[in-house]
Amino acid sequence: MSRKSLPSCSLLVSLFFAFSVASHAQPAAKLIVRNAYIFSMADSQRTPFHGYLVVANDGTLQTVAAGDPPTTLHATTIYDAHGHWIVPGFISAHSHLWQSAYRGLASDQTLLGWIDALYGHAVSHATAEDLYWFTLEGAVDHLRHGITAAYSFNYGGHTRDQSVAFNEQAFRAESDSGIRFVHGWEPGHASPTYTTEVAAHELDTFLTYTRTHTSPHLLSVMINGMTSFDGTPQQAPLEAALMQKFNIGNQSHYLEQPETQVADREQIKWFTDGGLITDKLIFGHFIHTDAAILAATAKAHASMSWNPLSNGRLASGIADIPQYLKAGIRVGMGVDGEASADLADPFENLRTGLYAIRAKYENAAIMSPYEVLRLHTLGSANVLGVADKLGSLEPGKQADFLLIDPSRFGHIFDPYATLVFVTSQPDLERVYVAGELQVERGVLLRQDLNKIQHEVDQRVNLHAQP
Repeated sequence: MSRKSLPSCSLLVSLFFAFSVASHAQPAAKLIVRNAYIFSMADSQRTPFHGYLVVANDGTLQTVAAGDPPTTLHATTIYDAHGHWIVPGFISAHSHLWQSAYRGLASDQTLLGWIDALYGHAVSHATAEDLYWFTLEGAVDHLRHGITAAYSFNYGGHTRDQSVAFNEQAFRAESDSGIRFVHGWEPGHASPTYTTEVAAHELDTFLTYTRTHTSPHLLSVMINGMTSFDGTPQQAPLEAALMQKFNIGNQSHYLEQPETQVADREQIKWFTDGGLITDKLIFGHFIHTDAAILAATAKAHASMSWNPLSNGRLASGIADIPQYLKAGIRVGMGVDGEASADLADPFENLRTGLYAIRAKYENAAIMSPYEVLRLHTLGSANVLGVADKLGSLEPGKQADFLLIDPSRFGHIFDPYATLVFVTSQPDLERVYVAGELQVERGVLLRQDLNKIQHEVDQRVNLHAQP
């Protein structure tokens, strides 16, 4: 090469500078959503704003900001939201995913009659494989309605052998569905043969199973509390010992049905004396309380899950949420199971709960749309112990969010009021989990809903034969 053909000194410097900048440039993000109207639900950002969000390649939010993204930002996918609304994915703090197979069951029964129809008859002959399909259908139905994370109460069957198989199949379905989940594991009833040691061995075996069959969407394993169903004071210390040994939470149905509320309130001694009431306990439903129960719950920093749809459908009553919040009790919201709430629709759940509270107090200012929306997002995340990961759109949290089409909403007087009072599932344009598009205009992109529903229908019909 001749001297004339050699690069000039200035060109070499320019090339070196360009290489240096490129080598230090940030890698392209997974996704940028621009031109959006964002309801972040972050405590520091109550007012919605026009802006953008950036999803890192690990599925977390890298940036949530007002305005337009800098031109220096690059992503594998850039999506223009055209001013449509973005909210965090809803979180159901209380769901029985498998019950989606039994919508409309026992329509004229309150809780006790409904339990007999469902557990005593309808599901009594189900197999572990049935539970896989039932749970899968419930999970994807939650996703289709904008619920990106849920506490999933597993059905334990009638024997401990069944419980092992049912738990494994339910876990597989939860993992396959694409929803984030807390898996609820159900212990047996305390007895001379079912001791704490036996229960601990069972739970340890299942936890080992979850570690060898890893799921990126598993949030935790918790105990499906049986204390209020057991009928003896021995169940509470067994569950408390498991909670302490494995450092896990417990969600226990309590004070749901009105018929037995007086006797049920006496069971609070089982919870307190057994050491169950801690900051890791979630009371499910928790309707027919009294001042002493609320005080004990608040003092222990325990929490509750509010399920307006099923509470109304089963005529269980109205939980006094304003009183609970005033007492300092953490509150999340759940859509329960599709056999008692029938539709896993968080928008309907928000409205049903808000309207019930306003009717109870005869006061339209007792709870605002913003407050009830917060309970179904950040409130539920707090109750499930995942508020550092979910519940609001903030950098570092998981990129689980919904895109809502506001084109039919008309004039917007108050965006939170419109979001809660007007929005329904058909307005749900897109559902993302970890920045991955899961649902578009009600269509599942990673599951064959027709196949799942066909499997469920065939299996339910088979067991319904005389």
